[in-house]
Amino acid sequence: MSTPRATPRPERKPAGEGGIYELRNYRLHERMGQEELATVYRASHLTLDRPVHVHILRRHDWISASRFQLAGRLAAHLAHPSLLPVIDAGHDDTYGDYLVTPQIDARTLSAALADGPQSVMLTVRVISQVASALDYLHGQQVFHRDVQPANILVSQQGAAYLTNLSLAASPDTPDLSNIDEADYLTPYSAPEQRLAHGEASTALDVYSLGAVTFHMLSGEVPPAPGSDIPSLATRDPSLAPVDRVVRRMLAPQPGARYPTAAAAAAALRQALRGQIDLATDDMEESRWEASAEWLENPLETALGIQLDEAFKEFLARSRKRADDLHRRDVIRRMLSRWSRDGFFRHRALGQLVQPEQIVSYNIYSYELSTLYETRSEPRVRTRPQKPDERNSVQIIPDVWSVNVPVADTFESVKASDLPLPNSARIHTCPTCSGGSSIPCKECQGKGTVEKVRKVSNPNNTRTNETIPVTCPTCRGNGKSACLTCNGTGNIVEEYVFTYARRVEVWRGTDDIEDLPQLAIKKRLEPVFSSQITPYEGRWHSVAPLAELLRASIAEAGEDTRLGSAELKICGATITEMDFLLNEKSQRLYFVGFDNELIGDWSLLNPERIALAALAGVLLLIAFIAVATFFFGS
Repeated sequence: MSTPRATPRPERKPAGEGGIYELRNYRLHERMGQEELATVYRASHLTLDRPVHVHILRRHDWISASRFQLAGRLAAHLAHPSLLPVIDAGHDDTYGDYLVTPQIDARTLSAALADGPQSVMLTVRVISQVASALDYLHGQQVFHRDVQPANILVSQQGAAYLTNLSLAASPDTPDLSNIDEADYLTPYSAPEQRLAHGEASTALDVYSLGAVTFHMLSGEVPPAPGSDIPSLATRDPSLAPVDRVVRRMLAPQPGARYPTAAAAAAALRQALRGQIDLATDDMEESRWEASAEWLENPLETALGIQLDEAFKEFLARSRKRADDLHRRDVIRRMLSRWSRDGFFRHRALGQLVQPEQIVSYNIYSYELSTLYETRSEPRVRTRPQKPDERNSVQIIPDVWSVNVPVADTFESVKASDLPLPNSARIHTCPTCSGGSSIPCKECQGKGTVEKVRKVSNPNNTRTNETIPVTCPTCRGNGKSACLTCNGTGNIVEEYVFTYARRVEVWRGTDDIEDLPQLAIKKRLEPVFSSQITPYEGRWHSVAPLAELLRASIAEAGEDTRLGSAELKICGATITEMDFLLNEKSQRLYFVGFDNELIGDWSLLNPERIALAALAGVLLLIAFIAVATFFFGS
């Protein structure tokens, strides 16, 4: 028996027009919108002054709370460029459960679809990115089960982010069998999807991805499962090749769909190559090998348009290189030339290989230099009064409002104590009571001290004689200047704080664990260098860079702030080819603009290696025989 549909919790808002409410460590600003389970506010982190989005649960039933918490737990432990990360979560006594995500300049795909069908290029980019995120989830044994336009964010640059894992199937998923179908089934859900059975598979998400693809290209909500799928060619004849791809993705039988989301996205791109050629002027995909594909790096998708000319020039060169390599038979001819240039290389390699997939993309490394500024809590310091110094009647500023000595950018400054302006208060010196002098400690105020000297007696003996002499310290005055007030009669109590700056360098790279790392690092070249605002949402849209930023921000604390940051990016281009050779699957790489070939022993000629080894053995035997003949006796 299904439970009644959950009723939304009465929404609490910041008091007053434009009011501000502080939730735990966040200051809420204006309301951004409303999701199925949560209300979203633009907010800022109080300590770090970092812009974020706070999602506050708006339903109070246990199922909604369980789904909300599930989404937070999963997203916090998963990391993919096209998954919207959760950077914090908790419970507030006034607002209830909440999640915190980075502030990303994007809107839901459902909002974009309200304007009508989307362009071919945007569709390909969004579907490719979501497919990559889904395959990553499936590799982690997580199945989304709620892929729909409302759960996909798209930036102005075409960067896509899959959100809302509240219905995901995973080892951590609670029992959701009591949810009413109206709460989770959508026009994008596969016909076999049932939460009650607790079953999930890749096929569920592939179906939903196909439904999103149909909606983006047609501008219409996909038909119910089992219904005839309208041909996309009725809207645009050039979309006719996509019909077979969408129909396979939306096949009623799970086994008839593509085996992975990436395979479906690749088939979509292949079907739209003619359209892609018309939309771009630097690649002609219709002239490529059928298995060739260009993959955009998340950095290029999210920030490519916003970076400087050096980055755009590198990207243009790498796309031109990929376009040249992907053309039919180009790699075969390169392999054949490579074969001829080495005695031990496989003969006619280009004719023997059977390419299965050719993929080109760019790899980036990141160096983030961060400048930390420390200003401690004020403490009291006592000193003598300076001439003409008076009590201040102005307001004492916060330590972070004080102007400090200016240093060059990214230059460390040793710790020193600085006075807090307007904090000086003049008091009578407690040591001299305002008299500016105190009794001389040497003579106890007498002005003289006793001195012992040797005296000769008439009987030729020597004795000690004590006589008074003028005090050498006070010179007979009996008083000395007060050291506490330095003779001014007054002291000053003021607040001081410790000020210091230090530079830290953080380094990271895209995932190159299974790639030829040495060849890639050798060919990395600078493509971007500039100061950035580390809290700005756009920089957090690229996963490897976001990890560096999160680590650098976490380094700050209550007394230390991350002031500024300088980002340097280096890039290298790479092409990898999966192929069959002697009916065995192999992989090779072309790295850099010089296309250095990196492979394994399969690229070498075993017969010639064996022949050379045999010749070496025979030569060694002959040498031993000659040596024995001449030197044996």
